[in-house]
Amino acid sequence: MEKYSHWRDSGTGIQPFLPLKSPKSNSVVDDILYYLNTFILGPPIAIFRLLCISVIFILFLIQNAILKIIPISSIKWLLGRIIFTSEIRLVLFHLGFIWIDSQKVTLTRGRKHAKKEATCVSHGDVIVCNCQSYVDIIYFMFKFNPTFIKIFESGKVKPISFLEAIKITGSYPELKEEENAVSLKDIIKESKEKKIGPIVVFPEGTTTNGRGLLKFLPVFKVFSSKDDINLHVYSIKYQFHGRNVSYTVGSKFVHMYKLCSRIYHIMNVKYLSAEESQFNDIASQADLPNSVIEGQLGAHISKLIGQVLRIRKTGLGAKDKQEFLDYYNEINKKGYKNIKNNKKTE
Repeated sequence: MEKYSHWRDSGTGIQPFLPLKSPKSNSVVDDILYYLNTFILGPPIAIFRLLCISVIFILFLIQNAILKIIPISSIKWLLGRIIFTSEIRLVLFHLGFIWIDSQKVTLTRGRKHAKKEATCVSHGDVIVCNCQSYVDIIYFMFKFNPTFIKIFESGKVKPISFLEAIKITGSYPELKEEENAVSLKDIIKESKEKKIGPIVVFPEGTTTNGRGLLKFLPVFKVFSSKDDINLHVYSIKYQFHGRNVSYTVGSKFVHMYKLCSRIYHIMNVKYLSAEESQFNDIASQADLPNSVIEGQLGAHISKLIGQVLRIRKTGLGAKDKQEFLDYYNEINKKGYKNIKNNKKTE
């Protein structure tokens, strides 16, 4: 689209921030199914599902308030892991993720891993993944009850709750460092000592439409191959069938309503073995793009995620997403033609 051409990556031609749109179809059957789903079947299904999610949300708030009373962090985490797993899976179900395809993969030729094979994730381990939607947050909460973090442009981080992570994911990225920001190393150390689960890191710092990877924020820049860090490289991909699961702009509630109005969505989760994910001496010496900004570890992880998803790295980042959202919101308020005419008269 011409009006968003400024945010098309010059190297790859990818526009990572634009919402995906269904290809136009000349089929009468497709048109009938679209109107059935949008105006007849979709609304009552969505309303029912949103009511169910609301009930689960209220129950979650009550249980979370009770858990906060418990003084021992490890017990609090364990109880949360037991209680929330089934409830969060129900939320995913009502969002249309009836089945989630999760499998271990390998990038090494000649090796195969069994599908749906479980992986061992311990306290203080770091799970790194691309980010497309608040659905990613819900999935990792269901799987691990982890610590989520907010990343700033300095590379410092701040631990946040599950609900805070839902709130900021896909919203305007606030990159200015806040008070009490610490390094990821500090979060890892605390998680190991208190036994409060793994840490989930979305190093892009904002959401994309899944067509390409953004430049990572420098959260991994302080790490070397000598640091004690257990990595788990994940990647999430959504199959696009008429409803855009990725969330980059617009109202989060409207987006959730549209998800709920469709009978099902397909989520593909792939993760590397612990052996392939680890940052060793060989990886630390590789000549990788963006290693000066992202750190050698960040560039290494970016390469792995790109290979698993088979998508390319763009030269755009979270600050570009800020500019995109500023422009997108301005267009929605004033209209593209008015803005274009104003620029001509200046």
